[in-house]
Parts: sequence; C-alpha cells; structure tokens
Amino acid sequence: MNEQYLIDQIILHSQLYKKYQYKENEIGFYQNLESLRVLKGLGTQDEALDYVIAKSEGVMAA
Repeated sequence: MNEQYLIDQIILHSQLYKKYQYKENEIGFYQNLESLRVLKGLGTQDEALDYVIAKSEGVMAA
C-alpha cells in the first residue's frame, strides 16, 4: 500500500465513524494508522496521526 492510499483510508474511516459510530470503522482507522506508522518509520501512532493531519492540511490549502 502506498502512503496516499493509507491517508485516504484513515480520513474515510474517521469520517464514517463520526457519522455512524461503527466499531469496524474505528478498527479500520487504527489498522491503517499503524500501517502508515510502519511505512514511514514513525515512533508512535500519535506521530502518524500528526503526519496525516499535516498532509491533509497541505492538500486543503492547495
């Protein structure tokens, strides 16, 4: 999986969880977050989440 796919999935799962609060979306969010953490060599899931936020803010600004 590539970085952009994982970021898109993290955003999708977070939005679906916000709307429907299904446990599957919460699980998907954390699984994709962990995959991104491993892919980018980040230390914690908090760092991975900060990375996703920084990337998504850059896209929204453009």
